[in-house]
Amino acid sequence: MVPLVAYAVLAQLDAIGNRLSGNLPIGTTELTLAALLGTTMLLFLVPAPPPLHASHTGARLMAAMFCWAVFSWTLSEHRSEGADYLKTLAIALLPALCLFVIVDTPAKMRWLLWSMIGAGAVSAAIVVVEQRTGTRIVSTSVAATTAGFEGVARSAGGSDQNPTTAAQMLLVSVLLAGGWLFAGKRRALGKVPARPLLAGVVAIGVLALVFTSARSALIGLMAGAGIIALSYRRERFFPLLVVCGAVAMIGAIPFLPPTLVDRFTAIGDFAQDQTLYRRITYLRIGGDLASQSPIWGIGPGNFPLYYVTDVYRWMPGREPFPRELHNTYLDALTEYGAVGFLLFAGTLGYALLSAWRACQSPRPELARLGLAAGVALVGLLVACFFMPHKNLRYLWLLVAIAIQCGRLRANEEPT
Repeated sequence: MVPLVAYAVLAQLDAIGNRLSGNLPIGTTELTLAALLGTTMLLFLVPAPPPLHASHTGARLMAAMFCWAVFSWTLSEHRSEGADYLKTLAIALLPALCLFVIVDTPAKMRWLLWSMIGAGAVSAAIVVVEQRTGTRIVSTSVAATTAGFEGVARSAGGSDQNPTTAAQMLLVSVLLAGGWLFAGKRRALGKVPARPLLAGVVAIGVLALVFTSARSALIGLMAGAGIIALSYRRERFFPLLVVCGAVAMIGAIPFLPPTLVDRFTAIGDFAQDQTLYRRITYLRIGGDLASQSPIWGIGPGNFPLYYVTDVYRWMPGREPFPRELHNTYLDALTEYGAVGFLLFAGTLGYALLSAWRACQSPRPELARLGLAAGVALVGLLVACFFMPHKNLRYLWLLVAIAIQCGRLRANEEPT
C-alpha cells in the first residue's frame, strides 16, 4: 500500500514532489511508479490470501481502451506527439491497474481514500495561504504561476498543473470527504473520531475551491452535493434540506470573491470573457475532425496539431499555438474515434455502476466507501465537460477505486 498511497498523494501535490526531487537524477513520479509496479509483481510471487473472485470487466475495459488508443495512433498523422501522449496515458492507467491487485480489503481502500483526502487538505491550505498573502509557496511551473483572470492571480495549491486542473483534483478530495461525512444515518462512521476531520477538510476545501475561481470545479462540486442530498431523499427532512441548501447558496453570493462572481457572470458575455470564443472554437474544430475520421479518430494527442493548421486559422478565438480540446468526451471521440469513445464511456459507466453496487452493501464501511467514490466520480465527470482530462491521473485512480469498491461488494456474495 505504501507506493500506492505515495502515488495518490504526490499526484495532487506534484509541486512538492518536484521540489523534493529537484536535485535527483530521477523524479518522484518515476520512483513511485517503479516501486508500485515492483510491489505489485511481488504480490504474485509471495503467498497471499485467495484473490477476489469478482469480475475483471473493469480492468479489461481499461486495457481495451488503451489498446485501441495504440491502434488509433498507428493510423495517425502525428505519431511522435501521439507517442508522448500514450506514455502519459500509460502512466495514468498503470497505478489504476495495480490498485486492482493491491487493494483487496475495505480497510486498504479506506487508507487510500484517507491519503487522497489528506493531500486535498494540504493543497487547500496552500491555496488559502497563497490567496491571502499573494505569494507562491511550492508551485514553480509556468502553467501554475502565470494563470489569472482580470489581473488577479489564481493559485494551483500544491500542484504544478494549471489552476483549473489542480482545482479539479482538489474537488475529488473534497467530495470524497463530503461523501464519507454525509453517508446517511445507517452508515455512520461509528467509533472512529473522524467526523471533525472530514468536516474540516470539507470546509477548507470548499473555501479553497472558491478562491481558485475554477468554474468547472465549482459546478462539479454542486453536482456532487446534489448526489449527497439525494441520498437523503427518503428522509422526512429532505424538502427542508433542499430549501436550506438553496437559501445558503443564494446567501453566500455577497460574500464570494469578486473574481469568482465575475467569472460566472461572464458566462455568455463574450466581451468580458474572451475565452468563450476559444472554447466554442474547440468544439467546432473537434466536431469537424470527428466527422472526418469517425471510426478510429485522428489519433491520440493529435488534436493540438490539427488546431493550429491553416484550415482553422480564421475561426474566432483561435490561438496560433497548440491547444487541447476543452471537453473530455468530445476529445475522446475526436482522437479515439467512435470505438475508442465507446470503450472510454463504457469504462466510466461501469465505474459508476460499481460504486452504486457498493453503496448497497450490508457492511456500513463498504457502503460508505462506495458512496464517497461515486459522489467524487460524478463531480469529476461533470467538471470534465470543461477540461481535457481523459489522461488525468486522478480520473483513472478514482475510476479504479469505484470499480474496486464494486468488486469488494461482489466478493461478499456467494461464488
